[in-house]
Amino acid sequence: MSQPFALLDDLFHPRSVAIAGISSGTQSRSGFGSGGNFLESIREMGFDGPLYPVNPKAQEIAGLPCYPSLRDIPERVDMVDMFRAGVKHRPEAKIHYYVMPHAPNNTPRQWRRLFYATLGHGAKVINLFEFRPVQAAYTENHVNAPAMYQEVRRGLHDLGTFEDFIQDGHVLPAQTGIWCSEAGDVWHDRNAPFDVALRGLYLALRQQQTPVDFVLDGDDLTSLKVLYLTDAHVSRAGSKRIAAWVEAGGRLIATAGAGMFDEANQPNEALRKLLGVSQKELQHAPELIKFEKQELPFAEPLAYVNWKVGAEVTKTPVFGVRSLAATSGPAQVLSVFADGVPAITEAKAGKGTATYVAFLPSLTYLKPAYPKRPLDRGATDESMTHLMPTTFDPVAQAFFAAQAPAERPVACDNRLVEATVLQSKHGTVIPLINWTPEGIRGLKVTVHVPVSAGKVTLASGGAVKTTMANGRVECVLDLDVADALIFRK
Repeated sequence: MSQPFALLDDLFHPRSVAIAGISSGTQSRSGFGSGGNFLESIREMGFDGPLYPVNPKAQEIAGLPCYPSLRDIPERVDMVDMFRAGVKHRPEAKIHYYVMPHAPNNTPRQWRRLFYATLGHGAKVINLFEFRPVQAAYTENHVNAPAMYQEVRRGLHDLGTFEDFIQDGHVLPAQTGIWCSEAGDVWHDRNAPFDVALRGLYLALRQQQTPVDFVLDGDDLTSLKVLYLTDAHVSRAGSKRIAAWVEAGGRLIATAGAGMFDEANQPNEALRKLLGVSQKELQHAPELIKFEKQELPFAEPLAYVNWKVGAEVTKTPVFGVRSLAATSGPAQVLSVFADGVPAITEAKAGKGTATYVAFLPSLTYLKPAYPKRPLDRGATDESMTHLMPTTFDPVAQAFFAAQAPAERPVACDNRLVEATVLQSKHGTVIPLINWTPEGIRGLKVTVHVPVSAGKVTLASGGAVKTTMANGRVECVLDLDVADALIFRK
């Protein structure tokens, strides 16, 4: 066999596989953690060769000896699988994240938003990257704005009031997840416009004040109530787990083309049966939508859906792609396109439901939010690159709100305020990020998770009024750009 074909043979028919970054995680119903589920998935796909877990902090995973590094594996390895989100189930690990204050380009207000959002999502090490004036050679990675230095100083001083929570704590797990399939990685499922739609989906869910976790192949699904599926390709083992989770009471929502194929690019019989749909064609718009602020404002509707949300039916435009699918089995058509093709279907399976949305609802949600302006990289809050979208499609917004779990951990009376919950032995901290251009006076924040209400402060030192209502803690405060509620024990 010639060298190129020998390399392909190793890729498609490996005799041994190393999995770098795999972790044991928490126990699932099967007795395996996330790493164990992943190894189990490999076996279910028919691989019977040697498996070598690589993790310097584990002795064994799922009964297999674990090696501290790739070079410690004693045998030849044909394939290395780089396990994604390798620290997801390792609470002692520290996420290192860049929050770049480069100015001109970034603005002090935008940097503060990003700083607090990064802390709120679990980062424990912050890197400012080239936090200094321009020197001998000019690059965009410099800071020449005195206001930015002041903002970074203020943010770090704020952090000093709750850094013990950050270092010792963890983000409260979500009840809503977005499936990120390794099969989708292999088949490049997140090319345009699906990558734009995935970012938009996350934004739309967070703006319903719904915490969101990204779910990987092999993760335990039992803590989730809602799961969004956007990848066209899902492994047979992953499809089996999703189907079992739905039958146990989960709510699956798949968007255009999602779940239609397996890891071998063959029709995914398990998910097609679960959803009650079979895709005939994936119809693409003539123009390609690569970026939310660049192409989406100028995009023309590909089709219209008679979208039924509650008792109302509204003719609503869809963009990018739509799936032309036929229903089968228990699927019920909830909404149709203007040409009569099914647009939204729902199928019951056991105690759960599987919904198929034959378009990209997040693009419909985002479309009214961006003006028809040339994209620029201006250095002011008014520039297009820093524009804060606030006006979203109301029908799509109602749809996303209807899918959210009944009770959020934190509810703000302005849904464009992002809130996350970090819990530690010291108490609870709730970072608040205002994703609107203006400050908010009298913001009411209702906390639905147990917290210590004895001593409540804001990281900024601002005033906060705290009361108890219906057994819940309610806080009223003024929020400019970003801040954090600190409930110290």
